[in-house]
Parts: sequence; structure tokens; C-alpha cells
Amino acid sequence: MERKKIVFISFDEEYISTIEYKFAHLVEGTAEVEFITDHALYKRLMTFPEKIDYLVLPEGTMITTPENYAKTKIFYISEENKSGGDPGVIYKYDSVKAILERIDPKLINSDSEEKKGTEVVGIYSVSGGTGVTIAALTIAYKLKKRGKRVLYISTTSQQDFSYHMGGESELGMGFSRQCSINMKNALKVVEGEIRNEDFDFLPMFRNLPMSYQIDFSTYAQIIDYFKAKNSYDFIITELSPEISGEKMRFINNTDRLIFLTTQDEIAVRKLETFMESMPRDKGNILIICNKYNAARKDFLQKSFVTRNAELAETVDEYQEAITYANTRESVLFETTVAILD
Repeated sequence: MERKKIVFISFDEEYISTIEYKFAHLVEGTAEVEFITDHALYKRLMTFPEKIDYLVLPEGTMITTPENYAKTKIFYISEENKSGGDPGVIYKYDSVKAILERIDPKLINSDSEEKKGTEVVGIYSVSGGTGVTIAALTIAYKLKKRGKRVLYISTTSQQDFSYHMGGESELGMGFSRQCSINMKNALKVVEGEIRNEDFDFLPMFRNLPMSYQIDFSTYAQIIDYFKAKNSYDFIITELSPEISGEKMRFINNTDRLIFLTTQDEIAVRKLETFMESMPRDKGNILIICNKYNAARKDFLQKSFVTRNAELAETVDEYQEAITYANTRESVLFETTVAILD
């Protein structure tokens, strides 16, 4: 089969950096793909046309020489999800595989698709007030929207996620007692405790977990149980700032770790101190800079942590409070979800 030529144009360099490796990996052997993020290179392409089988352009971009690309299949990438609409429009934050299926499913090299087991994703911040709960819930929701099997577990000492979701689900008293008496018995019935609203989740304890003599190791055993069952694609685990030996071991063993931070000096220094003690590969750690304000000094960009981990995205600071209700249908955390997927 003759290799096809794909040219993917986007002036969002951060976005391209999140998709180019997997894109090239999935079409290995079937197509050559070129990513263009520079306006000057785009203008050169329009001035000096070349043979292209598939051309992907930002929505609203005008082709100045349409006659030169009469035999090229053209797609436009959109910030809005218009699934089911114009087949020539691609949703920017779809998975790479979904984007390729939209362009031409024959381009996907089946040998390149890796089968994965359940991935445990830890979402953590060394500083309070960075929006971990909203981020964790939104990421779980958007992974589920992509067709993934998702389980959300909050391991925080004072859980409040159900208030954001608008529900009042609680763990049964029998299960709660077994967690403090005999975890083997608790794990035998834990699947019956799982609830579903936007995605599967482990409900909150009726009282503070410590009142049942429950600590982080209890949650770690529940997560290990579901990971071994392999009934989910992702277990999104919300972690609280306090550290114990058990939690540190868990963090070091997660498949993916997402740090939430702000750009201010204290938050960045705390993150630096924490990361210096972590034996982790760059590919396993993502960073989200939340509550970003371009008018304030950005200590994160100058820190070594952005060289040792991938800065997945920055979330701008808004005058109105960011809530789970308004992040669900926004583009917030879409880039992070695309990286995970």
C-alpha cells in the first residue's frame, strides 16, 4: 500500500505537542504526517503547493489556492464538538484515534495499537485551594464521554465531591464497619457499593473516615482490588495534600500522576521540594497550572519541574468560581484528557 501524506496545521503549539507522537505512532507504515505550527510555513505551503492526500486546517482558515488542492481531502479542526454534523469537521479534543478515524480509518496501523490494563491516575496538589476536586471530577467525566470505563475514588479525609455532583450517596454502614474490622470481607462486597451518576464512583463515608479507623491504606487496597479486576480503563484517584509513607508509595506507583499547582512562588517551591524526592519518569507526570493570571509573575515556567514533567495545560483564572457544573461542558481539562487517552 502506497504511503499517504497528511499535513496537519494548527497554530496551537501546546496542543500539537500533546498529539504528535501518538498520531505518528498510529499511522506508522501507512502514512507520513507533517505538523505545521508556524504561520510562515503555512503561507509557504499555500504559495508552493505539494502533493497532499489529507490536509487538516484550523476552522475558519481560507485556502488561498483551492485549485492546487482539488484532489486533497480537506478537514477543519474545531473547538466545538460537532459530532454527527459535517464529516469534514474534526473536534479538536477528540482522541487521536477518533481524529484518525474521521480522516481515514484505513490509515490506522492496527499493529501499533497498544492494549492497556486499568490505569490508576493520581491527582494531587502539595498546596490546598488549587481545585483538585473539580479537576478530578471533570477529567473523570470527560474520559467517560470518550467511551472509557471510569471509576472515581476520593481518598481525602474530608470528602466533598458529592456536593459538587448534586448527590447524597453514602457507603453502607456494614461495608464501613468491615473496612475497619476485616478488609478481606469488605473487598468481597465493595462492587455492590459503587454508584453511578456521570461515571462510576465510590461514595463517601457517612462520617469522617477516621471515625471508622480508616486511613489511606484502606483506599489503596480498594484501588488495588479494582485495578486487578481490570474492569475499568481508568481509576481517577483524588489525593489530599497530607503525606504518609503509604500515600507516598502509592503516588510513586500510580500509572499517571497529575500535579495541580498555581503559578505563585510558594506553590511552585512546594512542588519543587516534593518532586525532588520522587523517582519518576517524565512521561508519567503531568502538570496543570490552575488559576493562571498572565498579569502576575509566573514562577512555574522558570522552574525545573516543567522540564522534569509535561505541562499539560494552563487554566485561566476566572472572576466567577469554577464549578463542576460549568467545567463539564467547557474545554477546560480537555488537553489533559486527550493526553491520558
